[in-house]
Amino acid sequence: MKKLFKGVYYQWIIFAIVVVAIVFVNIIGHFTSFRIDMTSDHRYSLADGSIAYLEKINKLENRINIKIYLEGELPSELRSYRNSLEEKLKDFKRFAGDRIEYTFINPNEGSDEDKQLLFEQIYNKGSGILPMEIKFAKNAKETKLMLWPGALLSFTINGIPQETVVQLLPGTSVDRPFSMNQMPEVVEKGLNDLEYNLISALRRLSTLKKKKIGFLQGHGELNKYETKIASLLIAPYYNIQEVELQNNIHALDDYDGLIIADPKNAFSDKDLYLIDQFVMRGGELMCFMNTLDINQDTLYRQGFTHSERKNIRLNDLLFDYGFKINDNLIMDVNSIPKFDRRFKESRVNWYYQLISTNTKHVTVKNIEPVALEFANQIEPINEQVIPVLTSSKNSNYTGLAPIVELNMASNFDPDQPELKSTDKNTSDLCFAATSDGKYNSYFNNRIVADFINNPDAKFLKESVGNSKIFVVSNGTFLANTYRMSQTRKGPKADYKGFNELKMNADDVALNINRAIGNQDFFLNIIDYMMGESFMLDIRSRQIDVREIDKEKIQQSANYYKLINMLLPIALIVLLGLIMNFIRKKRFTSK
Repeated sequence: MKKLFKGVYYQWIIFAIVVVAIVFVNIIGHFTSFRIDMTSDHRYSLADGSIAYLEKINKLENRINIKIYLEGELPSELRSYRNSLEEKLKDFKRFAGDRIEYTFINPNEGSDEDKQLLFEQIYNKGSGILPMEIKFAKNAKETKLMLWPGALLSFTINGIPQETVVQLLPGTSVDRPFSMNQMPEVVEKGLNDLEYNLISALRRLSTLKKKKIGFLQGHGELNKYETKIASLLIAPYYNIQEVELQNNIHALDDYDGLIIADPKNAFSDKDLYLIDQFVMRGGELMCFMNTLDINQDTLYRQGFTHSERKNIRLNDLLFDYGFKINDNLIMDVNSIPKFDRRFKESRVNWYYQLISTNTKHVTVKNIEPVALEFANQIEPINEQVIPVLTSSKNSNYTGLAPIVELNMASNFDPDQPELKSTDKNTSDLCFAATSDGKYNSYFNNRIVADFINNPDAKFLKESVGNSKIFVVSNGTFLANTYRMSQTRKGPKADYKGFNELKMNADDVALNINRAIGNQDFFLNIIDYMMGESFMLDIRSRQIDVREIDKEKIQQSANYYKLINMLLPIALIVLLGLIMNFIRKKRFTSK
């Protein structure tokens, strides 16, 4: 009897310890959040850049309120997305604290008048959240469901309310709704872009002071129509203005960054002096330029054209900073074919339209290759200059100021073209590079009397701190094409029906589905140069999309269904037999 009492007493102690431990763990879990992400691509963890930015938000005085209009009766795929979105926002709050508050709202609740009023508010004449319509079969009838997969963020800066919206999933037009079998792909992409979209929206809303970037004008640079897409991409985060030097010694004093995009005319000594002193004062210089002029109208009409040196003199300034831009063109087998109806299948191999080989630099990490046409070779002449984009192993460069032939591919084997040279190193040719550090002034031994003798000039022989310079040997890679048309309200710029920073025009004409990384590359350059490198970490994050093998599912579906049905039952039966065996062995008297 005493032995039995001891056994029962011992079991009650063990039971009490287990209960106390479970309660204790639940109390800790209520006040803390802890997860271990075992996935290879860390898809359930925040990027380091996100964490760094959210910790900054934690120091804001006012709260950011987020209203997500994705609630109510949702298809299973969207319910899963909605839950993942909430998990992501909980992760945000771990680092931003109570500076972020969020609410899920069902826009389909209430009377028809209330719903219509809400729809009009969040749609905001097309500048707000775009609706998503899904069609599916229900009770042998085609049914449509309209959702508002977006969020409205609000924040008060210096007493002034600010708002921005984020489109979490793509909207649809009235005549082209999504079908249910499209939703897995749509949701998968939405999950991949979720963190970047949310952080971008928070950044748009909470940036208290925008850095100022100037697009230089006055030397034939790209105009405001040609840089419309590029400007719109960075305008939410930076103060963008066009700037002309006009011999004004203070023209660049208020700018943090300067973009020189495709200059065609020569820079005067005074212009070079102002740019040089901008760099010496710590300004960030971004140059997108070709040293050769190629008349493409003549090229298409005659089939060939002579290239001519531009002699813009900006490359002389860059040479002193370590960038030697040669007056040649890079050719690469890894290229985009050109659309031309005069050739077979309306295409011709065009080795001048390069597809970049990305280096390990942060501005090209995990982004799609960049497409550039007519790029010059850049030779770094000191260790401070780091290549960013290079050619492939099968590439070469032309002589100086070459003749450009439309049928250039006929000079090579069409099946296995060999562009690389055996007598010189033509692999990994650089056509985009960057430099970070201190520089000596280009005008140390070159006097610009009008400025040097001016007491307001405050001439600097060397940079006062670290400056960054980024050079891409192609002036038009960030440009979009346009055509002016006359309307009743005056001239209007018409643009192509696709984003030319994400898709190449020749690919579109040839029905080639290829994404290019020009947009991400441009955004990365700007954020890198302006000291916002946390965005590079988020933008370059790559989450692997693992497609389901549909053929294997068809072949093995019944097998796996049987396992899922029988295995749990078998395990329960096995555990029951084991427990019964142990019980019999323990209590059976010897």
